[in-house]
Amino acid sequence: MKRAFIMVLDSFGIGATEDADRFGDVGADTLGHIAEACAKGEADHGRKGPLNLPNLTRLGLVKAHEGSTGKNCRGYGWQCRSDWRLCLGA
Repeated sequence: MKRAFIMVLDSFGIGATEDADRFGDVGADTLGHIAEACAKGEADHGRKGPLNLPNLTRLGLVKAHEGSTGKNCRGYGWQCRSDWRLCLGA
């Protein structure tokens, strides 16, 4: 028997909506901010290095972020493995 999984990340914050200013959510990007902090080494407490979510990536989380924000998720991806500054435009 085949199985299907439905995952819902409600209010995860992978990009603000057009009316975000009405709700105080301008610049909302929880995933991007977490990835950026990981890439800078600011989240090296019990873990180290760039954000790495292989299963969620395979399920399309990074593509959803790119589609929502219109930009690559800074601080996340293969280029961060060697130098986080490549991800952040530093």
